[in-house]
Amino acid sequence: MHSKRYITKIIVLFLTVACFASACKGTEPVVPDENKPDEKEPDKEEPAFVSPVTDFKAEKTEKANELIITWTYPKEAISTEITWVLEGTKPSDVDKKNIMRPSDNKGAFRMHVLQHGKYIISAVAIDSDGNHSETVTTDGVPTHENEVLLVFPEGADALSVGTRLARRFIKTISSSPHNTRTNYPYVCTYLGAFQFAQAIGDDQMYNELLTRYDNSFFSAGAPTLPSPNHVDNNIFGSVPLEIYKKVKDRKYFNLGMDYADKQWELPANPTQAQQNWHNQGYSWQTRIWIDDMFMITAIQAQAYQTTDDRKYIDRAAKEMVMYLDEIQRPNGLFYHAPDAPFYWSRGNGWMAVGMANLLSILPEDNPNRKEIETAYKLMMSTLLQYQAEDGMWRQLIDKSELWKETSGTAMFTYAMIVGVKKGWLDKVTYGTAARKAWLSLLTYINNDDNMTEVCEGTNKNSSYQFYVDRKRNIGDLHGQAPMLWCATALYNDM
Repeated sequence: MHSKRYITKIIVLFLTVACFASACKGTEPVVPDENKPDEKEPDKEEPAFVSPVTDFKAEKTEKANELIITWTYPKEAISTEITWVLEGTKPSDVDKKNIMRPSDNKGAFRMHVLQHGKYIISAVAIDSDGNHSETVTTDGVPTHENEVLLVFPEGADALSVGTRLARRFIKTISSSPHNTRTNYPYVCTYLGAFQFAQAIGDDQMYNELLTRYDNSFFSAGAPTLPSPNHVDNNIFGSVPLEIYKKVKDRKYFNLGMDYADKQWELPANPTQAQQNWHNQGYSWQTRIWIDDMFMITAIQAQAYQTTDDRKYIDRAAKEMVMYLDEIQRPNGLFYHAPDAPFYWSRGNGWMAVGMANLLSILPEDNPNRKEIETAYKLMMSTLLQYQAEDGMWRQLIDKSELWKETSGTAMFTYAMIVGVKKGWLDKVTYGTAARKAWLSLLTYINNDDNMTEVCEGTNKNSSYQFYVDRKRNIGDLHGQAPMLWCATALYNDM
């Protein structure tokens, strides 16, 4: 009996030990095998490295509130994110632009801003997987809208350029035959030179010009003065009137007023056309050419400024409106004449300058002022559309295949400068256009201070080829004169 119990206890004990051993087998400590190499955890993937852009800079352009941003792409980048913010403003005001890489490694972006100031500009290069480089930062200050027609590169300012051109004209007068000095290009350049010398307060230059003028027209060997029988002749009177306003010598007054008055005094034996114009209150010299709207209005404006007699400026304005009604096209430009349907550059330039000058002194209560100002603004707007990328206009304004012509470009530039400074035109839009044109025109002045690419004197013609084939002169006063007008307008506060 006892032996059975004993055997049973031994069996139970054996089974218990066996179960315990089986349960513990999986938790048995592992002894390292010294001969087996260590196992490493797999490496974590490192982010791709994108190099930052180089040569990153911001430079002002000739346009107000614009910076040109340039950089060099790293080889692995496919785009660059440019961000910019006005210094001192909130980070939330940041603007950004993603610029895709071009075929080469050079990046560029024109940044236009609404507010002037110092801008903090950053660039981040991005690769095809969206990885970003470190940020590169620079800063820039764009040209202020008030600086567009005021601050220029060294040697390109109005004083420097105007002085060169005025001195060049003094040399030209000294060496030219007396009988050529009555021609209207001389008259226009004399006007520009006298006005420039007075604007900058250079009495020596003014007196040199005056001495040469007196020697030309008030000396024993003076040439015969032009007959007051044509618009191109009567403009001669504007210079003595300009001189009279400063020196108050009656000899200049009498000479100039004779040309102003005779432009409206019907001569003996007029043609029927001359009689008809006179009967309607217009100058008997009317011929409906756009050149006239400088020639007629210039002498009449001088007479008004000299005498304060409204009849001179009022009749000039009436004449201008009639010309506008006759030959201004719906786009604001002008045919050379009704039978010469071409937008000849200098011809349109005479009209642009004539309107700008007339509006500058035309009383606000003149009944024709509003129509002239509307026509002027329309013309300026259309000229913007045809301005070449470098700032120039062409021999025929709307013909992109033709050569760039300097006299017309200078006249348009002058008209825009006046409009901006008088507040008739937007200073950013038109000031930028005028600045671009002025700086481009300076590249056409040669080492002798003569303008190049000046269209020769041009009669009206119904042939397109006629305008294409005009000679391109050097030192022609048709080009020197409006450049002096531009210099004076740029220098003056107006």
